[in-house]
Amino acid sequence: MVIAVLYPMGLGARGIDHIISRLGEADCYHSTVRYAVTLPQAQDDVVYTLQLESQSNRNDSLAPADYLIDWSVSTGEGTSEGFSAYFDGHHYRFRDERLQEYHMTWDSIPFMPRLNGDNRSLGVQQSAQFVQLLPQFIAKELQRMDADSLYRMNIIPDTIVGGEKCSVVDVEMTVGGYVCMESTYVFDAATGMPVSVETESNPGSISEQTILAKYTNREDMPCLPMSEELLVKRYPDVFGRYRQSNFRIENLPGTRLPGFSLPTPTGERYTHRSSDRFASPTVIALMDATAGFTPDIIAALRSAVDRMPVDAGLIFAFTDNRHDDIDSVCPDLRIGETSLMNARSLCRDCGAAALPVVVICKADGTVSDVIIGYNNDLSESVIQKTALASR
Repeated sequence: MVIAVLYPMGLGARGIDHIISRLGEADCYHSTVRYAVTLPQAQDDVVYTLQLESQSNRNDSLAPADYLIDWSVSTGEGTSEGFSAYFDGHHYRFRDERLQEYHMTWDSIPFMPRLNGDNRSLGVQQSAQFVQLLPQFIAKELQRMDADSLYRMNIIPDTIVGGEKCSVVDVEMTVGGYVCMESTYVFDAATGMPVSVETESNPGSISEQTILAKYTNREDMPCLPMSEELLVKRYPDVFGRYRQSNFRIENLPGTRLPGFSLPTPTGERYTHRSSDRFASPTVIALMDATAGFTPDIIAALRSAVDRMPVDAGLIFAFTDNRHDDIDSVCPDLRIGETSLMNARSLCRDCGAAALPVVVICKADGTVSDVIIGYNNDLSESVIQKTALASR
């Protein structure tokens, strides 16, 4: 028989503080989670498969950890997939063919907690789906409940669950004399990481719901630094097809141009590694050949190169894969020009969500400036920015 020791909330030094500390200090965490939602009126459970990754970020006040949450669920029409990620003031979430992104430097409001009547809503980075399953976020939640008189907690610091030594925390929330939530947290005694979390909302009522999360923790997987580059590599199709923000392309200046290897309409291949130099300052136009203003862009860029005080290369990088579409707007190339096709991957790696985009590179391969969109001053802008790039 396991004897549970009842600790009133606020007296957690005898057990809960140690559990919270171990969860909050998780430095590199990986786990696969089976997340099952049971509803009384539903015939089958809704079961998600989650891949959780989190890393400590002790100097970040916006979230207790950087994270990447990848999820999938079977539906009547197939499989639905998505992800959420946060790091360094940047939050991304994708589901239902929609990629949303939030950047603290652009707009801080979505990251801030807000009062809505008597309720306090969290910022986007702390309210993402499944984020409450991460150990660092569990630590914050246990800490919050420990300080709230609506909750009572049973702590079993040393017991056996499924043949393994564990610590168990039972939580009960009572409002107006009615129990409205019961949760059981099971933690591995050796690592302090979660083994399972079971939550029953509105027990005994018609709206009762049970959620059971079972963890398979991985201690043998390294944690790569969270970055947009990591996300783009992991989800190239999502960023290539569904990105609606030009945040990345506007922050490209000062970095090296991403490497690429693309075919030419004549059947050759042009390769540029991120460490490569150019023969001279180079203007790269990311374009759609079928867009109505593409001939005007080509004419403006050629006019700019003709009038520049320095020699410059000119690359037309078309997203199209039909030779005829490209030949209709750029049938002949001049000396110093290159035409590329199938350039969607280059647009994706640069972060160009909307075209056209003109990227101006120094001879050393770093991006000097970008011009987004087309206007009547394009030629003059390219001349000025390329002249600066040649210094």
